[in-house]
Amino acid sequence: MSNGVNKQKLANIPSKPGVYLFKDKRGVIIYIGKAGNLKSRVHSYFQKSANLEPAKEVMVTKIAALEYIIVDSEVEALLLETSLIKKHKPPYNVNLKDDKYFVYLKITLEDEFPKVLTVRRVSQDKNKYFGPFTSALAVKDTLRLVRRVFPYKTCKNPPEKPCLGYHIGRCLGHVTKDFTKQDYQKIIEGVIKFLEGKNKSLLLDLKRQMQAASRQKKYEQAARIRDQIRSMEHLMGKQKVVSTKRDNQDVISLARNSNQAAINLFQIREGKLQHREQFLLQNIELRSDSELIESFLNQYYAQASFYPKEIIVPTKIANQKSLEKLTKAKFVFPQKGKKQQLIKMGQKNAEEYLRQTKLEAELRDQSGQKALAELAGELGINKTLHRIEAYDISNIQGTNAVGSLVVFTAGRPDKAQYRKFRIKTVKGANDPAMMAEVISRRFHRIEDKEKNSPRFDRVEAGQWPLPDLIILDGGKGQLSSVIKVLNILSIAKPVIALAKREEEIFRPNQKNPVRLSNNSPSLRLLQQIRDEAHRFAIGYYRKRHQAETKKSVLDEILGIGPKTKKKLLFAFGSVQKIKEASWKDLEKVVGGKMTRKIKEYL
Repeated sequence: MSNGVNKQKLANIPSKPGVYLFKDKRGVIIYIGKAGNLKSRVHSYFQKSANLEPAKEVMVTKIAALEYIIVDSEVEALLLETSLIKKHKPPYNVNLKDDKYFVYLKITLEDEFPKVLTVRRVSQDKNKYFGPFTSALAVKDTLRLVRRVFPYKTCKNPPEKPCLGYHIGRCLGHVTKDFTKQDYQKIIEGVIKFLEGKNKSLLLDLKRQMQAASRQKKYEQAARIRDQIRSMEHLMGKQKVVSTKRDNQDVISLARNSNQAAINLFQIREGKLQHREQFLLQNIELRSDSELIESFLNQYYAQASFYPKEIIVPTKIANQKSLEKLTKAKFVFPQKGKKQQLIKMGQKNAEEYLRQTKLEAELRDQSGQKALAELAGELGINKTLHRIEAYDISNIQGTNAVGSLVVFTAGRPDKAQYRKFRIKTVKGANDPAMMAEVISRRFHRIEDKEKNSPRFDRVEAGQWPLPDLIILDGGKGQLSSVIKVLNILSIAKPVIALAKREEEIFRPNQKNPVRLSNNSPSLRLLQQIRDEAHRFAIGYYRKRHQAETKKSVLDEILGIGPKTKKKLLFAFGSVQKIKEASWKDLEKVVGGKMTRKIKEYL
């Protein structure tokens, strides 16, 4: 057993479903897992007879503490595990790369005239969602096809005011003498069936509607539906038939190299290959194929909005029962036949995706190294620019002022090392002074013995590495303020300020700014780094500003938390109405003790 684990806490773990979190000696979460029986699962890691995967054997030696969360079922445990992995990205969990950038299609069924939108997350509401999709561009292409067949509402006009798109048959979400709300509802039903892959039943519905319109002598409507049918048949003719049984299946395939794995997902609907998605997996070292497939299935289907009847996998998985409970699907591990051939076809696609991804990364690295070398030469720096730090300030007239630090390592964003700063000492609008505060706080983290070392291990030293170049978003004022701070702290590192208007680079003790060619890779790299610092700063500012605007005088009353505040505002509508409310009315909502506090304060 790891020496840092509290043995008493380990002994008291309940035999209930839940999620467990292992932490290292710094308190950092290194692994998140789920279990139908927490006690049994967690104990299994520390038994001498434990048959662990190689990666988990290494992990166990680093466990210093554990936490657990009890839930009601294995399915809830799976969903919570996925959510926590997505949030914390522990190093010993296999992670879906870039899953926070997944795209979903949302049909706003809560609206009287529903629209079709792209969103980044699924909400618990009455709307209909499809996804996740890895490519926003592919989603736009899909919507372009959908609109050709089903011209759903895209304009902002109210339903009673037809837009130009309505008159040319591109936006039918309007009520006219020729088109009713019920007609539009059929358009939306068609969109949903199309996205669900129910193309054959959809085609039959359209043919019935066309015949009915023709019998009623609604010839324009019949002609429009006829065009929809032709477009549908054209699209269906392009889809590859993989089964004559009209199956709804997902086919999962895997390919891997030394440090990355790729998943290919074929979505088969009504026997036709309708869609393909591809995903990258990280933290795969020392993992078996089975473990990679299981990790993908957990994370993907916990976020999916639709489940097929059958999921075909290339290897057996340990948590099949909990996944079947979640998806209501049958998991199949074929050894031969057509289903095995589909897995092999998917594997070839995954291998090609992995090859292309590796090639693109190599090209980016080459381009990045060229830009870094060129930038070092332009600035007269005689060393490799491995770590670059960029800083920006965001505020409006000095309110809710924040600073950002972004880090680029070897020319690529290193988001794990980004940092946010809330300005504490500067009052009013004074960007140079704010920049000086941020730099001072950042470099106070470096101990004297580290100041002159070229680089050190951040994890072992518990500090932040020194940069090879510091970039400030601003001009001479920011540069001058920062130089004073660095001199006081005895930090001798190259620093520049990049002024946005003319893209001028200001350097210490240099009267004239440097101007790089507009087409130079080094300028593009500088702009990318500066813009990323600005994006990160303004995102933090907006978050603080929104939190500030939500504050009320109720937050200042001791004992009133978010729940009580919400309850009061729901009951009375505003702080003024709470102030005017009678003792009796307040007491009904929050009780006598809290009523006394509110009355005394307000």
